[in-house]
Amino acid sequence: MSRRVMILTALAVGVLPFSSCTCRTATPEAPVSTAERRGGFGAVVTPRKLPERVAEAVTPHELPPASPPPLPTKAATPEQGSIPDNFPEGIPVPDGSKVMAVQSLANDAHNVIFALDGEAPEVFGLYKNTMENSGWGKPTQEYQGKEQSFLSFKKGDTITNISVTKDPKTGRRIVAVMYYDEQPLPFPEF
Repeated sequence: MSRRVMILTALAVGVLPFSSCTCRTATPEAPVSTAERRGGFGAVVTPRKLPERVAEAVTPHELPPASPPPLPTKAATPEQGSIPDNFPEGIPVPDGSKVMAVQSLANDAHNVIFALDGEAPEVFGLYKNTMENSGWGKPTQEYQGKEQSFLSFKKGDTITNISVTKDPKTGRRIVAVMYYDEQPLPFPEF
């Protein structure tokens, strides 16, 4: 008897999904295509209907006469001239180099750009050896390529990044010395 009950239960459960079938209702007709589809490039771009023009007259607003913005009295950055007073000690200034610009950056950082004659390996070696021997220690980052190189040093809280590259117009070496004092983070480290 339990076998019959199990078979009838399985049969009832199997037929149950078919009892809610909506096959007897008619399906709606597919919409008629109103636009002809293009093939090839731009096939997915749908044609747009241009907006209709408003029949009302549009009156232009009176604009105030244009006045040029006031000129600054002194540019904040870059400045040509000499090495700043707070330039870190132990960073060499090569003989014959010319200060091209001094830039003040965010977070009280500074960038001094020099132009000088010399080959990239010589200039790279000058900065690396001089700074190692003047208390900066080994570079924290170092890259030396054929025409570009980069050094990064840390001494106390002062971080210095030096990049050496070549000016394509003049062929002279361009040395950018960026330095700043590391500040504590405004949030706890994780």
